[in-house]
Amino acid sequence: MPLFAQPSEPGVLKKFLSHLSWLMVLNLTIKPLYLLVIDAKIQDTLGPEAWGQFFPLLSLSVLLNILLDLGLANHTTRMIAQNPAELNGRFTGGWRAKLWLLPLYLVGLLGIGFLLGYRGDAMAWLAWTGINQALLSAVLYIRSGLQGAGDHIADAWISISDRAILLIAMGVLLWNVDGFRLEWLLGGTTVALCISFALGLVRIGHVRQRWERPDATPPGVFSHFKDSWPYALLFLLMMMYHRVDAVMLERLAPNGAVQAGWYAMAYRLFEAANMIGYLFATLLLPYFTRMLQAGEDVRPLASGVSRLLLVGGGSVAWVAAFFAPVFLGFFYTNHTLEAAPILPWLMVSFAIFAQGYVFSTLLTARGDLRLLNQLAALGAIANVVGNAIWLGHADAQNAAWGCAVISAGTQLLVVGLQVGFAMRFHPGPNWWKIGQTAVAHSLGCWAICMAFQRWSNATGLEVLACLVSCIAIGLVPVLSKTQSLRHLLSDKMNTFADS
Repeated sequence: MPLFAQPSEPGVLKKFLSHLSWLMVLNLTIKPLYLLVIDAKIQDTLGPEAWGQFFPLLSLSVLLNILLDLGLANHTTRMIAQNPAELNGRFTGGWRAKLWLLPLYLVGLLGIGFLLGYRGDAMAWLAWTGINQALLSAVLYIRSGLQGAGDHIADAWISISDRAILLIAMGVLLWNVDGFRLEWLLGGTTVALCISFALGLVRIGHVRQRWERPDATPPGVFSHFKDSWPYALLFLLMMMYHRVDAVMLERLAPNGAVQAGWYAMAYRLFEAANMIGYLFATLLLPYFTRMLQAGEDVRPLASGVSRLLLVGGGSVAWVAAFFAPVFLGFFYTNHTLEAAPILPWLMVSFAIFAQGYVFSTLLTARGDLRLLNQLAALGAIANVVGNAIWLGHADAQNAAWGCAVISAGTQLLVVGLQVGFAMRFHPGPNWWKIGQTAVAHSLGCWAICMAFQRWSNATGLEVLACLVSCIAIGLVPVLSKTQSLRHLLSDKMNTFADS
């Protein structure tokens, strides 16, 4: 079944929107709930030093995760969407490619860990996180087949199954057992991913039965990477300036493990907020692609979504700047004052990076992957060099804060260039409205936060009310044009359904 229905299929649009709703509801419920309740509670229970020793290992395993895939999942989704019979062809051959990549990943991960000076328990934890990343990559590859075949509901359930299992299992341990051991989290993650993998295998097996095996012999292992490597390089470079901070902080800073733990407290909120931006990017890509192919003007859609994300990201950043300890207190009970200076800068990073989801997606739809890789490489170099210089002079209290500032600066550099190139390729008067919204909304948020700071006791409920007020003022029609954006999206979806 094609992704966009023919006119003779009036129920396809409703079905597509239903699938989309399932994906968003499940992902925006289970994953943030796990991150902000269970993961934060584990981090709070273990303490900043213990978590600060583990967080860089996790970041390193995620940073090198691309060696397990090399862009294969994205390429597989597009390939199967074009020809579902490939579920019994190149999709099957892709498993052989992933088996070649597994030892490459583990050797590379452990080798870099050894060179960075990790020994003993740290190396054992690194190996365990590497195995978990391999299981996650296998689950993601199965999901790429389901996405390409249009089995969106099964994909949505499998996408949250491991987090749902961990939510229950870790929650039971946290609230019924005194103390908590990191090995419980690592082992629970292994079990949860194995269950998700088994569920995915069963489902993909049923889907594959609908299609005959192609007559052609599946291509060789390395041919799978010919079209996917630009996406793999982009992912690696972007992960470089997202995840390398924690590793450098723990290895180079005075009191590094503790400061990495403080950084991880704030990063957890950045990670949860970032899920929203990622979902917007996955929704925007088919819109931009089809509109560009049809020669339509993409500026109203890009501008509208940009302003909407600016309101959400800007609201969180302003409230975090005024009430960081209270904001962190929603999720942690210990060390909130130490992590408080870090949070505003990481929330500024989120507000900027959310804009990147719009404009980098537009450049991706245009096929400007070479440009995106160049900008990502610039960001990676700036981030690594900036952190290396800063950590050479930082003390035992402010190193994590400086890394957060450098992260925000890196985002501003890369996303600013993405926005500039997008506006250069699509010039017009629509773009000035983004700046108008940024200035007006920032002034409104500043006034609201100042009022709450002066005339309230800054309790949890009052800070939450402040956040809601900041978002509400940004949703007035003159600022975000939500009504126009809703009509535009509705018109485009109808156009896709009729094409």
